[in-house]
Amino acid sequence: MNGASSHRDDGRAVAAEWEAVGEWATLLADPVYRGEGVARGDGRLVLVLPGLFGNDLYLRPLRRWLARVGYRPVPSSLGLNAGCYERLCRRVEAALQARAEVSPGPIALIGHSRGGMLARAIAARLQARASHLLLLGSPVGAVLRMPQRLFDSGTLPPGGPRALSNASLRARRVLDPDCRFPACDCSFVRDLRRPLHAGTRVVSIHSREDGVVHPAASVLAGAHNVEVTGSHSGLVYNRAVYRELGAALAS
Repeated sequence: MNGASSHRDDGRAVAAEWEAVGEWATLLADPVYRGEGVARGDGRLVLVLPGLFGNDLYLRPLRRWLARVGYRPVPSSLGLNAGCYERLCRRVEAALQARAEVSPGPIALIGHSRGGMLARAIAARLQARASHLLLLGSPVGAVLRMPQRLFDSGTLPPGGPRALSNASLRARRVLDPDCRFPACDCSFVRDLRRPLHAGTRVVSIHSREDGVVHPAASVLAGAHNVEVTGSHSGLVYNRAVYRELGAALAS
């Protein structure tokens, strides 16, 4: 593929993300968003993590829905999901710990896109306390399938549009110039590949139309893999996704 063709593909992928606005509007009118047909939650904490360059603001509809159906949503506290994964994990864990001290019990984690990488490592650290790991358009599957020699060399599998990958790399160099992920062998790198507790239920949801993270990158061995339609950004507003989340959290 030549450079011009690659740039056109990147442009189409980014343009398709505007579909998320329509998906959000459709969700608000759907009975599932009112909690109809969704099993009532047990009040457990649900940590919700944003994707690349995202923060908690765009996840507010999802957190409101979680509270409506009986859970206690926990925002990530991230102002920007970019840069060193370990630094971001520490910040998220500090926010989670403050809530967990007053709300003991199992914790579910929902990670959108890059947020799924953080969620996977934090779930490994929580072990038995992590009841659910729910991934939305996250490339965790592709990363975990990488041979260790490639991981150690600092090579990552191709993810989405090249422009987005380059922007992520540039942001990391600015925010965390000493970060050498994935060749750094920090705690995040080890925990990302560390086995989860046998009792942690893992669900990975991807869209066949995703132009940001290739659908195959989200398929995860040992997980319940679910395919839906819609945009990558819109996975957090997708009414089919909400039905899957409700069923998974109730299981």
